[in-house]
Amino acid sequence: MTTALLTACAGAREPSAPAAGGGSGGLTIAVSSFQACLDVALSGGRNSTVTHQILDTLTDQDPKTGEIVPRLAEKWEVNDEFTEFTFHLRKGVTFSDGTPLDAQVVADNFTKLAELITLAKSDTLVLNALNSFQSAEAVDPSTVRLTFKLPELGFLRNASDPYLAILSQATLAKTPEQRCAGELVGTGPFVFDKIVKDKSIVLKRRDDYNWSAAGVAGHQGAAYLPSVTFEAVPESSVRVGGLTSGQFDISDDIPVTDLAQLRDAGQTIVSKVVPNLVPGMRPNPYSPLGSDDAVRRAVQKGIDRAEITGTLYPEIYQTPSSIVSSTTAGWKDFGTDLAYDPEGAKKLLDEAGWVAGADGVRAKDGVRLAPKITYIVGNFFGATQQELELVQQQLGRIGIAVEIKANTPADNAAMLKDISKADYDFLTGSGASKDIDFLAGLFKKSNAALLNAEQPELEAKADALNEAATPEARTAAAQELQHYTIEHGHWIPLREQTKVVAVSPAVSGYLLDTYAAHFLYDTKLAG
Repeated sequence: MTTALLTACAGAREPSAPAAGGGSGGLTIAVSSFQACLDVALSGGRNSTVTHQILDTLTDQDPKTGEIVPRLAEKWEVNDEFTEFTFHLRKGVTFSDGTPLDAQVVADNFTKLAELITLAKSDTLVLNALNSFQSAEAVDPSTVRLTFKLPELGFLRNASDPYLAILSQATLAKTPEQRCAGELVGTGPFVFDKIVKDKSIVLKRRDDYNWSAAGVAGHQGAAYLPSVTFEAVPESSVRVGGLTSGQFDISDDIPVTDLAQLRDAGQTIVSKVVPNLVPGMRPNPYSPLGSDDAVRRAVQKGIDRAEITGTLYPEIYQTPSSIVSSTTAGWKDFGTDLAYDPEGAKKLLDEAGWVAGADGVRAKDGVRLAPKITYIVGNFFGATQQELELVQQQLGRIGIAVEIKANTPADNAAMLKDISKADYDFLTGSGASKDIDFLAGLFKKSNAALLNAEQPELEAKADALNEAATPEARTAAAQELQHYTIEHGHWIPLREQTKVVAVSPAVSGYLLDTYAAHFLYDTKLAG
């Protein structure tokens, strides 16, 4: 009763010496900050790209086609119901502590992730990927079977994301706090060498690594670079200046305003649209304005996304065409539904009884149409102050007086503990994933950002995606959920998120992977 079988490329070869031609020194990358937790399964937020280098996953994705390809699993079978996934593991793979990869440690990884979900310690992405996980079983030393209660048509793609990477038995025994601090042992081409909290992380090459994914990686054997140092450099001007002076080999999170300067200085610009829930705004279902369908729909129509992109991001960045980016598997173009339509917005508000006052601001039953929109200071992955200031101007033209509220990450976390008592109408953010399945978890009432708010039609759309039993049903449900959330303003996109990196001409073989994270295995640095 097998519907899918994928056979691996050639198995692991004899370990080879590090390839020549990579230069003698290590690579230095300037990043804007480090995430608080280095374990992406516990907190898969920004700059988890550092941890990507020490981990391997069961599957991978071809960077050109998006096809699922083997990595730690050399082949797999999926039953007709998409509830049972049987993975056959590569031979000869070891963790960096010398222990072997086998079916039992893979099974224990998923059992541990399920435990972390129960304890509310896992990242949202893990919760979404394993929301119907039932069991993991070592069938034999090299075969593991994962069973789910519901069809999981996106699981093979989810299994290529680092938050489902396979960790050693010793790591599974660590506390969440130890794992967050970087006590992680994986099977990847690099290992943690030195961690200075919030300042720098040094990785060193694993010389016995020899199981890279063919079709993704450009060679077999050890990585070319002997070491990689990530340095936290919050000021973008310092990241840019350090690259041109030779202090850094790669600088991350480059502002658009610095692109021309860097190109003129001979640096290479590498960019990639991040597969995700695009940066935008989610209404508070407990606030009078956030729960008002006419207000949400008017806000959706009253935002000129082309103006935001053209004014703040005149090159590289794209105007969103759905609630997910165009690189997310399952995306559909709803650009027409997101077109700027101020007259349509005004009509909606007129029909709903929102009348403009003497100052031009609309009101209804004594309530001014002045929604409070929050953003996290310094967080480019949600919405920025500059974007919201443009939104404020645009919505002001249709009688909506936006109040912008700046939050620290701590303020935001505290606010999300009970949104029914929080003083906001729209919350800005985004969400990372390569597959459309993650939308179901984001729009079900069990999500903390919805706090069990009763929105039956939205819940039904999310359930349809979550429970889709065939590829055709899944595609239809994903498209319907995207359309419904756009039509009713349950997510209000502002821009597509694009990763922009500047690279020294001394660096070769560098790219951003399908997750828009640094892919350093094939990278070389001229000596």
